[in-house]
Amino acid sequence: MKKKIWISICCLSIFSSCLNEDTDGTTDLDAPLIRTIQGSTTIQPPYFFRTDSENPVIPVAFSIEDVSGVKEVKIESHSGFDGHTHGKSFLNEGQNFKLFNHNEIIDAGTFDDRTRFTYTSDVFADHRNPEIADDELVIAGPYHFSIQATDIEGNQTAYRDNTTYHTTVYIHRPYAPQVQLTDSGVSESSISGRIYKNNEHPASSEITFLWIYIINIDEDNPNQEGSIIEERVWGTSNWPHQFRPNSGKELPNTQEIKMETLFENDLEFFDRLAGNRLVVWAEDTNGNISVHQFNN
Repeated sequence: MKKKIWISICCLSIFSSCLNEDTDGTTDLDAPLIRTIQGSTTIQPPYFFRTDSENPVIPVAFSIEDVSGVKEVKIESHSGFDGHTHGKSFLNEGQNFKLFNHNEIIDAGTFDDRTRFTYTSDVFADHRNPEIADDELVIAGPYHFSIQATDIEGNQTAYRDNTTYHTTVYIHRPYAPQVQLTDSGVSESSISGRIYKNNEHPASSEITFLWIYIINIDEDNPNQEGSIIEERVWGTSNWPHQFRPNSGKELPNTQEIKMETLFENDLEFFDRLAGNRLVVWAEDTNGNISVHQFNN
């Protein structure tokens, strides 16, 4: 009987010591904090970052704090073309297209101070990236991007409470459909501009799908792009999507589309546009996507 009591006391002692590893005697049950680096107002890439068409660089810059110490950081990016069903690639007209994927694991043990450190780098979405061959072209479009962290106690950041940093990065490329908006007059019920194939680039292809929608921005939630309140669809998408129709009316042209012809007498669309944001999503036959937003 005494032996059993002694074993129980030992187990309790070990359990108590595990719960008091921090210097102040408390248990660290919190995930690491992902924050901006000193002198910056946003984590990089910022929410809904758009790369330059000719220089597709994604800046990465953040700091992490954790009282126990960070064990590992994961930076990850993947296709967001179709909501959340990922994976598709194209070989078309002599051009080798591929989806952009980035997976980077950082061992925090390499840092002098695990409780707080900063990290900066650039991620390239072209031939400068060692994962992309010289003859490969990244499919332009929206990509999900996240920064996750785990501390030495096993606490992990999560999507459900936004402790994992996550956003959408738009990779623009010159061979994707081009979008120009010259005027958006709500009171005149008119939109002027064009969506066109860039004939100056050999990897460009014809327009196959057009999704134009209006979003209502929630200023209190910068990590949310907004809710769709009106939409119009033409053509057929390369990427079946869980949040919108995958086909619509026939495209008026596959080389160049005048935006004013799309909304003739569409008064309902302009009624919803006032004070909200216009988004143009255009796809080509190679699967490239261009997404542009315009304030009203």
